Amino acid sequence: MPPPVSSFPASALPYHVQSTPKGTRRKGFDGDLKKCELSSMLQYRCHVDNPGEYGSRVRCWPVERLFRRYVSSERGSFRVI
Repeated sequence: MPPPVSSFPASALPYHVQSTPKGTRRKGFDGDLKKCELSSMLQYRCHVDNPGEYGSRVRCWPVERLFRRYVSSERGSFRVI
């Protein structure tokens, strides 16, 4: 199970991505998200119509996830989800 993550407004994202999960400041990243490559990933959310019934229909809907990937030649890369 992943650790709990605090919520914050989208306007505060550039500030929050400047620190690592350990709380230290990222070196070589100034918080400008426009420098990060925009990527997407398609996942599916599925629901079983009648979970207690054998052979029940499963319905799935696509969910597109957007994230940014920052690549630095000296420090590697990280993702902003």
